[in-house]
Amino acid sequence: MGREEEGANFYSDLSQYGYSLIHPDRVTDPNELLVALSKSKDLRLLEGFPVVLANALEKDAERLNLAATEQRLKNRYICKRFHELVALSFSIFKVFGLEKLSQATCPKGFADEKRQAEIRDSVVNSRPLEIGKIKLDVERVKNTFLRYYLHGREEKLAENKSKLREEFRQEFFLSLFFAPKQRDLLIKKLRGESLNKTEREYFSRVVKKKLMALVDPDLQRMALKVLQQT
Repeated sequence: MGREEEGANFYSDLSQYGYSLIHPDRVTDPNELLVALSKSKDLRLLEGFPVVLANALEKDAERLNLAATEQRLKNRYICKRFHELVALSFSIFKVFGLEKLSQATCPKGFADEKRQAEIRDSVVNSRPLEIGKIKLDVERVKNTFLRYYLHGREEKLAENKSKLREEFRQEFFLSLFFAPKQRDLLIKKLRGESLNKTEREYFSRVVKKKLMALVDPDLQRMALKVLQQT
């Protein structure tokens, strides 16, 4: 694999765990991705570490293993950077009130108590933090987390609510014209599922005629005209 292709795959992998610099096109191992992030010297990538870890904990907890990930880091400086990025992430989870994430199991020994206190202080007060000889702007890290994780989650929730509202709306209007059994047949037809002989006959005799009435242009024009006068 060439360096250019490998780089494209890396950015694609990031997108799967909420740091959507580009859209994903494959499934990756979250542990490998955290290893790659820890090795990077690109500030933009390091700033996204808490985003990726949060999404991995939320969506892929069964595959995520921070202790095992640590074993893949042979260089002690990179390993220390990984420890502190994890500690930084958990501090950010706590600051933003993400109890479910902040209470997730963090392996023992990931930064000593004194260092963890320093990291927490930097997060709470938005002070610059040096991790593995790389200085991070903690305010930028927090804003990145806010933008990519929290706002991304809110947008997804809003999208799901909108979809749910549309489904309820459709169900309500269908209920005005079709009985529950008839709606079930409509759904089966929409999904391309086969109907048995009795269902086919009933659909043709009853449901199809109602559908034809609904799409009749003359009937639609009449309905619009009446509605405009009410």
